[in-house]
Amino acid sequence: MTDRLSLNFRVPYYGGGADGRMKIGALPQFFQEAAAVHADGLGIGVAYLRERGLTWVMRRYRINVLRPLRASDVSVATWYEPKKNLFSVRRFEAFSGGEKLAEAWTGWIVVDLENGRPLRLDRALPKAYYDNAGHLEPDELPHVERPGDSGGECVYSVRRGELDVNGHVNHTVCFDWVTESIPDEVFGDCEPAVLDAEYMLSIPRTDVTVRTERQPGELLRFLHSVVIRETGKEAVRLSTEWRRKDFGELK
Repeated sequence: MTDRLSLNFRVPYYGGGADGRMKIGALPQFFQEAAAVHADGLGIGVAYLRERGLTWVMRRYRINVLRPLRASDVSVATWYEPKKNLFSVRRFEAFSGGEKLAEAWTGWIVVDLENGRPLRLDRALPKAYYDNAGHLEPDELPHVERPGDSGGECVYSVRRGELDVNGHVNHTVCFDWVTESIPDEVFGDCEPAVLDAEYMLSIPRTDVTVRTERQPGELLRFLHSVVIRETGKEAVRLSTEWRRKDFGELK
């Protein structure tokens, strides 16, 4: 296993929407699978960590969609690098038909399952993690803005199938939730261009409220917040940007 892994995926029938396009949630699921295969091959996957009372937790996610999400075969490349010994940056690139479809930047931390506290990477991971790290640009993403009180709300009950091996909502599910909160006239005529998420709390099997507010200006941009209804605490903050369908490559 090298510092970079590439995997090929076929979009399943259920991964396509009514308009014949790939569902938005399918792309981060492909990214997640590629990351898991890469990490397992290096001996730094979830199974390795859980045996030691630890696990990987997503903290930051940004996807830039460069072309329309068509329901066709997708090739995903992934690589990673430690960041200040505090979190692990993992990048992705997706290709379809020989053209780059999307790229993503993610930030992960290692958490102690007993007390929920993050650990420095050199205390949690084996030498193989550092030996197989890639070389990434030293960039960081700003915090995602919180929506105001003028938007709408959707309420969801977390389903068993939306939980991961840690018993918490899988990070990809949040993209499906906010997609449901987009107005029909926007979703029907537009494609996602940027999906941005900042994860602050793990979500158990409970009820959540997704708050959505459209931002002023010509850019179709929405701010979203996922709040755990029982505690009133904000768990995830997201931002989505949309462009007209068949926009081609973004400049």
